Amino acid sequence: MPNEKEEQTRDSRRVNITLLLAQTLGLQTMLFLPFIGVSAGAVGHAIVYALIYIVIGIPVMYMENVVGQFTGRDCIEVWKARPCLSHFGYVHIIWQLLHLVYLFALGSFVVHYFLISFENPIPYYICGNWSTADCDILIVNYTVNQECVRAKETMPYCSELCQTFPEVQYWRYNILGMKRKGFHLPWRVCLASGMLASILFLSCFKGRLSLKWALLIVSILPTSGRILFFIGSMFQKGIVVKFEQAFDTDFNKFIQRFSLSTSIADVLYTLNVGTGLSFACASKTTFRAPCYSNTVIVVVITCCVSMLGICGTVMMICPYAYKYDIDPVRVMNYPISHIFEKVPRFLYVYEQTSFWLIISYSYIAISAFTLNICIISSLIEMVSKRYSKVAINPGLTAFVIAITMYLATVPLLGNLSLYFLVDAKRTMNLVSIFLVICENFVFVLWYGLERFSEDVHFMQGVQPKSSVKACWLVSGFILVYVLVTQLYIIYVDKNHTTGNKFACYFLIINICVTVLVTIVKLVIALYKKNLYEQLSLDSEWGPKSEILRRSRAMFSAQAMTKEYMYRQYHLQAGILKRQQRSNVRVKQPGVRFDVEKK
Repeated sequence: MPNEKEEQTRDSRRVNITLLLAQTLGLQTMLFLPFIGVSAGAVGHAIVYALIYIVIGIPVMYMENVVGQFTGRDCIEVWKARPCLSHFGYVHIIWQLLHLVYLFALGSFVVHYFLISFENPIPYYICGNWSTADCDILIVNYTVNQECVRAKETMPYCSELCQTFPEVQYWRYNILGMKRKGFHLPWRVCLASGMLASILFLSCFKGRLSLKWALLIVSILPTSGRILFFIGSMFQKGIVVKFEQAFDTDFNKFIQRFSLSTSIADVLYTLNVGTGLSFACASKTTFRAPCYSNTVIVVVITCCVSMLGICGTVMMICPYAYKYDIDPVRVMNYPISHIFEKVPRFLYVYEQTSFWLIISYSYIAISAFTLNICIISSLIEMVSKRYSKVAINPGLTAFVIAITMYLATVPLLGNLSLYFLVDAKRTMNLVSIFLVICENFVFVLWYGLERFSEDVHFMQGVQPKSSVKACWLVSGFILVYVLVTQLYIIYVDKNHTTGNKFACYFLIINICVTVLVTIVKLVIALYKKNLYEQLSLDSEWGPKSEILRRSRAMFSAQAMTKEYMYRQYHLQAGILKRQQRSNVRVKQPGVRFDVEKK
């Protein structure tokens, strides 16, 4: 049967790892995390990120994968473990939909930059009709060059120097239309969005088969592009001169700007835990599938790609810092956007600039599209379970998704994107930290650590190590600290921009409404005298297969029998040892046991 063959293909280990890699190798891993690390001390953050991936990333992601594998439930059904928490799954859906729109709109801009990188001259390297009178003044004015770039104590007007870069003015004035009155919508970005919608349709029109190949492509190409860009950066001018300073080998910048809570949050954003995607991916894995080794492989690859990104970013800023003879870390802290202003600015001094721009924007665009595919596959799978017509007509479903995404994101491609894309991203991600804390509390602490470990032992055939159990316990408290700290930072900065204020209140309302609905459910249950039913574990919690459910019950009985036999053995051993000690004759002074009395 074709459907059975597709199910077997999807359930294979290779497809499972591909799905997880598509979940983790997004823009956060490829671009944002390396930029953040380099701007605040590359060496120190590289070490800290690697430790966080191992100590927190692997246990948290392993927890989500095991729960999905054990129950076979998606992000909505898994929260029905406790009836009072059944609405938590819809918070996952809200996050996925918002992130889907965000990534699609951002991908449209990246595709536009990718396409215009083939032009000669490249539009964002020249001053056009959108530019101001001081455009590219750094090149044409020698005094500004000396006083703002090479001088140790810069003049007051130099703080606005970044606003004169042609790359900055093209992005802000031509694309976003910041100085234009009324609504502004760049038509070329709309064409790029239509191209992205067409690719999205081709990725889904054959259902699981096309999704499988799309996931395979988008999980390999970004890493390959990153490696190629890393190798090419090694041959640029100024690497040897500025590399040590850019890498912050003396840890000065790292000591000044290190924040543990921010580093943990940034690493967890790369893994996309708490988004519900791991539940959907793991729910299709088979019994005794190597969930732990899959998780370790994915997290290690993600960590290596992040380290590669940090090294590549360090080398990317060295030629620019070498040309203008300035501090590389100062260059990274320019108050301009990473993708659309820093990348073209730094690559302008590269040899064969156009080629490296094409390579850079190709893997950036695919990285943005990767998580899109992962979210869409999860949503399609979830809807197909509830509506069989969606599974029967994959082509129509793909067409509806592509058209919907295009129409939903077109209004965000103009000046509205300044608020939605730039400012709301970090706050939207913080919702996932809140959900990870809830997962740790519900599925590990409330459920019982030993009971959860027994479920893992049953599904994996190997009992989890004590170190993994300790990480499950400790990670919950660490993430509470991260959430509180990040909420405080966001609340303090809420008046910085309109987008920050909107995102801050959206986050607070989202968390408060989720908690309030839980309280209302408990109050209603208390009034109806069925509070215990709302708090108790779902009677159908566990494997969906009847055979596996019975095997799980027998596994518990066998474990209890083994524990009883183990205790009886140690009890008898203790009794025998005490008897042996009591039978030992005590030596009296002056008496020798080895001499026979006559």
